[in-house]
Amino acid sequence: MLKEEDKKTAITPFGVVLILTVFCLVMSISFGSEQNQSFLDRVVFSLQSWRSGFFGLLEFTLQMMMILVFGYCLAVFRPVHSILKQLAAIPKNQLEAVLITAFITLLSALINWGFGLIIGAVLARFMTISLDERGIRVNPGLLASAGLVGMAVWHGGLSGSAPLKVAEEGHFLMSSLGVISVSDTLFSGFNLIVTLGLIFVFLTVLIFFAKFSSEKNEIKLRPIPLKPIEPGKTGVLGMILGLVIIGLVILAFLESNSFLAVINLNFVIFLLFGITFFVYRTIPQFTEAVGAGIKSSVDIFIQFPFYAGILGILSSSGLIDRFSDFILSSSEVGLAPYFTLTSAALVNLLIPSGGGQWAIQGPILAKTALAAGLPLGKMVMLFSYGDQISNLLQPFWALPLLAITGVPVRNLIKYCLGLFIAGFAFLILAIFLFF
Repeated sequence: MLKEEDKKTAITPFGVVLILTVFCLVMSISFGSEQNQSFLDRVVFSLQSWRSGFFGLLEFTLQMMMILVFGYCLAVFRPVHSILKQLAAIPKNQLEAVLITAFITLLSALINWGFGLIIGAVLARFMTISLDERGIRVNPGLLASAGLVGMAVWHGGLSGSAPLKVAEEGHFLMSSLGVISVSDTLFSGFNLIVTLGLIFVFLTVLIFFAKFSSEKNEIKLRPIPLKPIEPGKTGVLGMILGLVIIGLVILAFLESNSFLAVINLNFVIFLLFGITFFVYRTIPQFTEAVGAGIKSSVDIFIQFPFYAGILGILSSSGLIDRFSDFILSSSEVGLAPYFTLTSAALVNLLIPSGGGQWAIQGPILAKTALAAGLPLGKMVMLFSYGDQISNLLQPFWALPLLAITGVPVRNLIKYCLGLFIAGFAFLILAIFLFF
């Protein structure tokens, strides 16, 4: 994780995707399927593959932006802030504060990852201030880690990028994976066991930290100003539109033979849009909230076309096939699930966006799973678990929390590392027992 003074000089997530683009271009030129061509022809072919793929994920890009924006809008809603402040006054000691913060953060992230990220940070901030004002011992770094833990379960929740995308007709891996219902991913018994298990593990570790943490009550926080957004005073239009959307959602359920068959990425976004418009009531307030949320989605807007370009390079050059063949030839089929989990966790440190990472790793995972005869739904979820667990060590997701709470990174990292080790060990055990 990054110290505050290092932010300006550190490699940014956009810088990482540029490095990955150059790396994949070099790999394509050096080891791609067009080795019988001249060097210049291989360079031109690789660049053309990058250009062709650059706009291949525009729909996915907009979907990821919208799901973050609407989650952010709900998190900065003034009544939500009021509820969080009231909750912060409840705990009588640090243990209660940590557990309440973690539990609400975990539930919020399972609803929407952007919502959970902001809710966790704001609640950790309010808890720290409330305990300090009442003269109760408080460890700001521990509370901040409780506010970040939701990012370690989000991909198994209702905004999970990979499982929702593969449940959608015409997704970019449709030709290989087909449509995988959320009944085989998010709402499978496997995911419910793993997600509930992770929640239990994280809460247990946080209880241990809260009881045995020896840090003194020294608070020197410098949080950024936080501006909640008020709902409109009159909201006939917002209420009508919200009710129309809710009605359409109910109609979609009634028309479907299966409750789970209608749930995909577009469905979740549509529902979030209706809820956001409903709670803000008027167009000006809705627009203000969305405008604030769009600022938080800039990285997705900039980076995703480059991830699409990388996917174009890997697909056209045949490198996806080579990577998959290497995985299958270098390890037993039984080790493929462990490799999927571990590689997703490692790659997430370079590609912080779950959606962007799925665009790169998804094709490799699909070919590996099909060749090895592994259950596709479970393999998608293993990717999701690997992506989410290393968010505890990913600077990209820690920066918003550090800014909102004002907690120095040195006070956060050791708790996040402990949570990561415990969570990753549990995931390995879950593969062994339930895969």
